[in-house]
Order: sequence, then C-alpha cells, then structure tokens
Amino acid sequence: MDEVGDELKNFPLDMPPPVMAYHIQRLITEISGQEDPYREIKAASNRQVLAVIDNLRTMVHTSQNPMLMAVKLACAGNIIDYGAFPNGIDVQAEISKILSQTQTAGEESSPSLFDFDVFMQALSSAKRVMYIGDNAGEIVFDRVLLETIAETFPHIELYFVTREKPILNDVLIKDAMDCGLDSVATVVSSGSKTPGLILSEADPDFLSLYRESDMIISKGQGNYEALSQAEGPVFFLLIIKCEVIMRLIGGARLQLVLKKNSPTE
Repeated sequence: MDEVGDELKNFPLDMPPPVMAYHIQRLITEISGQEDPYREIKAASNRQVLAVIDNLRTMVHTSQNPMLMAVKLACAGNIIDYGAFPNGIDVQAEISKILSQTQTAGEESSPSLFDFDVFMQALSSAKRVMYIGDNAGEIVFDRVLLETIAETFPHIELYFVTREKPILNDVLIKDAMDCGLDSVATVVSSGSKTPGLILSEADPDFLSLYRESDMIISKGQGNYEALSQAEGPVFFLLIIKCEVIMRLIGGARLQLVLKKNSPTE
C-alpha cells in the first residue's frame, strides 16, 4: 500500500484507468514475486462457467430471439470482474442469477444504451469481426455469443483478442484456449499489457488486423475506458459497475450496455 500510494503522485489525472491498473499491478508483481497473482482465480472462474455452458446454449437456442439472448448473456457475464469487486465475488451465485434470469440482465430502461438493431445491421454486412475479450470466466459467455454469430452469419471471419501478459483477471491466450474460444474464432493477442486495449501500446501486426476488421466488438469496462474515443465501427458490450461509467454513459448500475462508439461524446 505504501509503494502504491507513493506511485499515485506520478499519475496524471488524464491517465486512462487501465494504464493506472497496469502500474499498480506491476508494483504488486515486483513485491510479491508472483507474475500472475490472479492465476488461480482465473482458472476457477473458467471452470465454473464452463460447467454451465450447455445451460447457456439452451437459453439461447430456446429463446425467441437467440442473438438477443446471447448478447444479453455476454453483457451479464461481464459481472465476473475481480478488479471491480476487490473484496471478491461469488461467481457461482452470479451465474445462478444469470441462468434464472433474475439479474437485471434483460431489462433496458434506456433503449439508447442498447443498440441491438444497429448491432445486427453491422453484423449482416461484416466480413471480418474482431471480438476484444475482457475477463476470464466471462469469456465462456463470449464463446456462446461468438457461436451464435457464427451460426447466424457463417460468412463472417471471427477473431478473439486477448491480453499479452497477466493483468488482473483479464483473459490471456491460454485462458481462451482452455475455454475453447479457438473452436469458433482465431485467437490472437493484442500485445497490450493493460486491462483495456490501449491502441498506442498494441503490436503493429495486431493493429493491422484491427484496422482491416469491418466491426469491432469491445467487451467490458476496461476496454470501454480505453476505446471510447477510438474511430471506426466499435460496439461496446458491458455491464455498468461503477459511478464513473454511470455518469459517462448515463445508465444505472448493473444495466446492460450495447452501444456503438461516438468519439465526439
């Protein structure tokens, strides 16, 4: 805590939160000697959600609108975030809420925050879609959405993007492989070390792939914080978990968001 407190004075107020998180975890890693402090938590989260993947698929396939259900589940899965809940989160309890549809997952009080029709229009014309992952565990929900996209639009070439090195409980290539994302998409690393894709720090090869994509699906708050001013066809999928994002987007806590980027906002 002393080391982190001493470091805070070096953080400019316009520094994106994902960059701050990177520097804080760097200190923790140096002091603890653990390269990936969240390794066991990530593995447990992946196992718990993989155990119910068939339930998720059933919810999608039996829905009147499978794609809409898959999107809502992907958004709701964003609750699995140990960065936003430092005191811990009962993953199994949250999964049970989602599966029983008792969480606020299906209610959009503000249609402007859930641009599903615009999302579907973009998918219908896209040839290459890049899906930027967020946290371990929730990537199983992402897999179900990607499977639904592949079934609905078989012509689309899908890419799933991970972080380069351990940061919080964010997804790495190994997590994506362990959860079978490679069965439905090409898994690539962005080269980013922050819990949110900072384009200026990404690998050149990845940036070429990013720019050549017809549609970007950005998952989670960290990626929203990093890409909210990015140009191009970016759609943000997340669940609102803090007051800062509430004020920025205009929604309520735990509200689901499917929002196309508006860099001038």
